[in-house]
Amino acid sequence: MQPIGLKTSQIKDLQAKYGLNIIKPKGKKPLIIQLFEEFKDVMIGILIVAAILAYIGGEKVDGTVILGIVILNALIGFFQKYKAEKAVEALKKMIEPHAKVIRDGTEKIIEAKDLVPGDLIILEEGDQVGADAKVIEEIELEINESTLTGESQPVKKDIEPKDKKHLNLDEQTNTVFMGTIITKGRGKAIVLRTGMDTMLGKIAHLTASTKKDKSPLEKELARIGIFAGKITIALSLILFATGYFIQGQKFVETLLFATSVAVAAVPEGLPATITIALALGVKSLAKKNAIMKQLSSVETLGSTTVICTDKTGTLTKNEMTVKEIFVFGYSIKVDGVGYEPKGSLSSTKVDLEKLCLGAILCNNSRLIQENDLWKIIGDPTEGALITVAAKAGFDFNKISNQWKREYEFPFSSERKMMTVIAKNKYEKNALALSKGAPNIILEKCTHILKNGKVEDLTREDVREIENNNDKMCEEAKRVLAFAYRETTKEKKYEEKNIEEEMVFVGLMGMIDPPRPEVANAVKMTQKAGIKTYIITGDYGATASAIARQIGMIKSKKVRIITGAELDTLSEPRLSKIMKENPEIIFSRVSPEHKLKIISVLKKHGEVVAMTGDGVNDAPALKRADIGVAMGIAGTDVSREASNMVLADDSFGTIVTAVEEGRKIYDNLKKFILYVFSCNIGELITVFAAIILNIAPPLTAILILCVNLGTDVLPAIALGADKADPDIMEKSPRNPKEKILKRNFIAHFTYLGILIGGITTAYYFVLLRMYNGDTNAYLKASSSAFALLVLIQMWNALNARSAKYSVFKIGFLKNKNLLGAILISVLIVLALIEIPTLQNLVGTTHLSTTEWLIIFALSSTIFIIEEFRKLWTRHI
Repeated sequence: MQPIGLKTSQIKDLQAKYGLNIIKPKGKKPLIIQLFEEFKDVMIGILIVAAILAYIGGEKVDGTVILGIVILNALIGFFQKYKAEKAVEALKKMIEPHAKVIRDGTEKIIEAKDLVPGDLIILEEGDQVGADAKVIEEIELEINESTLTGESQPVKKDIEPKDKKHLNLDEQTNTVFMGTIITKGRGKAIVLRTGMDTMLGKIAHLTASTKKDKSPLEKELARIGIFAGKITIALSLILFATGYFIQGQKFVETLLFATSVAVAAVPEGLPATITIALALGVKSLAKKNAIMKQLSSVETLGSTTVICTDKTGTLTKNEMTVKEIFVFGYSIKVDGVGYEPKGSLSSTKVDLEKLCLGAILCNNSRLIQENDLWKIIGDPTEGALITVAAKAGFDFNKISNQWKREYEFPFSSERKMMTVIAKNKYEKNALALSKGAPNIILEKCTHILKNGKVEDLTREDVREIENNNDKMCEEAKRVLAFAYRETTKEKKYEEKNIEEEMVFVGLMGMIDPPRPEVANAVKMTQKAGIKTYIITGDYGATASAIARQIGMIKSKKVRIITGAELDTLSEPRLSKIMKENPEIIFSRVSPEHKLKIISVLKKHGEVVAMTGDGVNDAPALKRADIGVAMGIAGTDVSREASNMVLADDSFGTIVTAVEEGRKIYDNLKKFILYVFSCNIGELITVFAAIILNIAPPLTAILILCVNLGTDVLPAIALGADKADPDIMEKSPRNPKEKILKRNFIAHFTYLGILIGGITTAYYFVLLRMYNGDTNAYLKASSSAFALLVLIQMWNALNARSAKYSVFKIGFLKNKNLLGAILISVLIVLALIEIPTLQNLVGTTHLSTTEWLIIFALSSTIFIIEEFRKLWTRHI
């Protein structure tokens, strides 16, 4: 009698008693501490001290306003980081492990955190064990317990407890532990302990989180910030010395002004900005079914030059349907689509009993019907086998009740076959039933079933089987072979004694149609200069047929390299072949071969994204620059080893992720272009006044209003801008390429000169124009302030693309940026036109004519940039 597990009605009480099955993370910093960390910057600290001194010295308005601006800026920074952190936390929840349980007699998949003591869990190769549990059933079950013991050698598990009372972990062979990995076989276990009561929970304090390494881009931006900071602080010291020692200004007033300039010009927020941009990009990717496990991997995505992809489930739907059966002398066509057991066979005269017995019994999956839809619980290939057996008139439940499975040799990527030993309760002897790759099954066979009779397997037989296999493969069918042998019931079964001298039964060819979105994704990779290789365990002819359907292969004769050939090729020889053949398919490969392919590609200087779903794919996923695991078909092991998990298992999602990675990098450049050009413009405006020996156009308060107020929102909005229309038509970026290249520095420098030059010139003209007017300085200063802000708003629009016109990429496409610009303009209007605010920040009313002139002048930078972009596109 099969165990039924816990009843659903018991779960709520057990969870209330034992809590959720989670390892509690170390406490995060309280939000108030995180907020105060926004004030840790040295320049902000100096500014706060200066503002307090100003307040004490009688300049209460200036001191209060400056403190208000600093606090507002800290709040904006805090909320952006909080938003980014929440995005990352949400992603972690998306890749939390699941567990297979039996509750109410039904197999279910639940989140591992919902496991309770007493749950009956199913253990399968590649899964992570969800809780400490006692093994009650096992077939070749081996567990990697290195997360607990540090020993990588798998531990064989059984159902018999050891006699010793005090056992080491590796001696507790009838117990499996939370967080360990099933490397071979399968089994069932009863949960003993969950959460912090597990062995993993008890040693959780030993797994304290280490400080996260910064990504190369974060390190570069930090260096840029430090370098720019040193220059700016030196200039600010000159500014302070000039004002205090030479011009005889008040100490506090001069300190406030010099510090405000330093705060405005130092891009100290660059590292934080990339973290925010990456986090928001990761959130965007998650909505598109690509779940990133590390923020820094997003940068690497944009540099991807090669994608190595599996075929089944990634390029194809992984929705198998058997369309052809070959038994010796007969080729039978099969009707029907999907898992619904409706359809007919072109011939019913052939004896298919042994073939369908193998399809049903050498199978760990089952079909269920929900709301008139047939669904598979388990492997799609095995679901197709159950379906075709039903079409041939063999009932799954009837056969499962009549035959008892005695033992199983599980499928693995090395063996490429599976064998079960089953006994008919009405007969004495048992049958060993095998299914697997045709070449592997044929190696095990010495006989063949012909018209119900067992005969010796001849060379001519083998040739006919291979010809039929090749024909199906060329039609893009995935082919499985079936064999059997009679055996006796034994206490211990061994592969070498069972999987030999078998009787070949037949072949089944099944279609797995390409995903509809893949052909377009392949076109995108080709335009983007990204090479794509299919690396599959299937036959080359099958992979080649699929590759042609999706446009990945265009030449008449494609180079197919098999796993056997890879074993004989040295890395230099493989490298030469890959350079000489632009279109290659790797077939019948093992996970170990993937490592060799990655090694060669990386020596070519390629940035490699590699897909994988099995236990043994983990080393290749770790070796690749971007390891891509499958969210549906993948194992816990592969997901743990990867950088990215595909929630839909689709190749198209990888390409979407590459595009997003490129977009994030481009948006970061937009942000830097905007911030650096604005900062240079502000410095020129301030220092030009000193050189011209005139009063500075901006007070300390107005400088902070520009930098910490009106600059912030457009900068953030640029970090989430749409991509250029040709972003996937450019060659991949070299990951070693510095962000501050000569032409990029020249670009933001020239924009900074334009911003500073236009503002300074207008301010100087106004001082001369209003000469003698008691309100001359306020008029000129207020106009310069308004002009500087409006120029920077136009500059934000310019920064959206270095090549394309704003009208080409869509003036209204970035609504966040337009909103940020509107808010910034309204802030300027309020500061200049509302009397109360005029007194606080030191501005005065401007007439409509003056505003129109300022608007027209500010737009000159936009017009100049539009002409530059037009010229750039046509040279």
